[in-house]
Amino acid sequence: MNQHQHPYDRLGGRRLCARRSPNDPYIMWRGADASFAAFSLSDPFAAANSLADCLAECVDLVNLNGNPVWVNQGRLVPVTMNTLHEIVPQYIATKELVNRGTESAPNWALVYIPFVPDSRLVRDLFSSERREGALLPRLTKVTSSQVNEPRRQKVFVPPAG
Repeated sequence: MNQHQHPYDRLGGRRLCARRSPNDPYIMWRGADASFAAFSLSDPFAAANSLADCLAECVDLVNLNGNPVWVNQGRLVPVTMNTLHEIVPQYIATKELVNRGTESAPNWALVYIPFVPDSRLVRDLFSSERREGALLPRLTKVTSSQVNEPRRQKVFVPPAG
């Protein structure tokens, strides 16, 4: 099963699986362009785009005043390259075929292996261009006033006079 791996295919032909919380089961990630990105071997940013889409959809990440933030157990945690190395394996995995038996008595199983991104892939997530895998433009935008105060209805007050 030695297949030639294209130099741009940093996922090794594997598809991403995601879960909404560390206790949920993994499900196959099916983003809008996930199937296209998997076959886009000439695109050096295909893996970053797939991962950024998956993280934005499945993990509690927001764009807080222009900064990526992880809402984790009631705390706002700034997203850095180091925190992404913590977040990704908790929520993202690949499904792989593993022999849990022996060569003479195989016992094949599909298992979810936590996905550990390389440093280049994580760096691509901090790009400024969405087409290059940027995570921030994919996140829901919130402002600090939305975080600190409940939404209030604006009331028109006519000018005095």
